[in-house]
Amino acid sequence: MKFSGLLLTLAISPLAFSGEIITTNDIQILSINGTEVESSFFEDGALTTKDGEQQIVARYSRTFRDKPILESRPFIFNIDVAGKTTLTTEELNSYSQAKNEISKGLNWYVKNEQKSYTVDNPEELIGKGFLPYSDIGALVAQYNIDNNLVVSNAPDIQSVTKMKTNSLIQFYQSATPEQQQEFKEWYMNNAAK
Repeated sequence: MKFSGLLLTLAISPLAFSGEIITTNDIQILSINGTEVESSFFEDGALTTKDGEQQIVARYSRTFRDKPILESRPFIFNIDVAGKTTLTTEELNSYSQAKNEISKGLNWYVKNEQKSYTVDNPEELIGKGFLPYSDIGALVAQYNIDNNLVVSNAPDIQSVTKMKTNSLIQFYQSATPEQQQEFKEWYMNNAAK
């Protein structure tokens, strides 16, 4: 019986993640829906995720001959994942061209099985201190708080929605007493910042 359950799980699991985000070698995806993406030297530039709207943190990073590594700050934006979804920027062929485009602000392009479009209003994440981007998860969490965004990363739901003040009050009122206390403590620790 356990064996047939295992086979059923293996047969269904590819359907749980039907989306795929494909990038070029010069684009690094650092986070999807607030969850840091582990990078590897051996990665193939494709990440598996669910179809639907996803909050992405990505950065441009490239080495040109006889020049230092050129990296942009991380950008945060939402994309619609539908099957195989490609994330690109302009093709930047020289160090000076790439540096110029980064200083002006990169354009991000998405192509999926339904449509092609330019990402509207990608925002740069701005870190502070030494190694400002070492904790992307914390930067994304703060960005979402500052912009009243709720990002759901539950196994069966992944979405990004704008939260209204009334929604926040409803969430608080529906929380358990322990969750309410945890929120109060968090608020008191962060309100002065």
